[in-house]
Amino acid sequence: MKTKSLFVALSLFTFSSVFSQKIFNAIESQDIEKVTKLLEKGENINQKSKEDGLTPLYSAVGTGNVKLVELLIKKGADVNTPLESTATPLNFASQEGFVKIVELLLSNKANPNFQDVNGWTALRFATRNNRFEVVKLLIENKAMIDSRAKDLATPFASAISKGYLNIAEYLIKNGADINNIDADHETPIMYCAQGGNLEMVKFLLQYKPDLTIKNKDGKTALDMAKEKNNAEIVKLLQ
Repeated sequence: MKTKSLFVALSLFTFSSVFSQKIFNAIESQDIEKVTKLLEKGENINQKSKEDGLTPLYSAVGTGNVKLVELLIKKGADVNTPLESTATPLNFASQEGFVKIVELLLSNKANPNFQDVNGWTALRFATRNNRFEVVKLLIENKAMIDSRAKDLATPFASAISKGYLNIAEYLIKNGADINNIDADHETPIMYCAQGGNLEMVKFLLQYKPDLTIKNKDGKTALDMAKEKNNAEIVKLLQ
């Protein structure tokens, strides 16, 4: 009797696993009709894939298909369910620059300030990947400008380190701290001074950054520029 019960339980588990995987396959192939039918049959819309831990909504975001994402949200998908890495659908869409999907998620109460395991928010992902339109959308929806991750860097620091001047300028106009000090006690202008980014140094100097701040090694932005033999930057910082 116990053997029979165990067999039934295993059979149900196997059936459930196969059945559950069908929705992920349908999403991957962007078959909206099939996804709809599976949901009507009772598929758990917020389940996580046994293969990679993704939710149906997170998988749909990865396709970039707005209609597919919209369908899942209308059927009750939780827009804020994180993965094990604590990344959310909004973080993913922001990283990929899917403007319409970001807009859709935000309009359905996705949290723009949710931090992943490294403390990154959607805004940090957007700035790091040069997604200017997404950056604007997030800020319009109350994303914290100076949210600090575990490295204590901000979205503005990411924009500066990557050389994305248009995003950096937009963030400053919206109140970004140009003197943010990260875990290495370095500021954005230090990144540029040691990296040799002359144009970005010129840009930052317009906003009068604090050049007296020293990093963990007791060096200022000027010291770093000298150390890297960035002569033109040295002239600007003296």
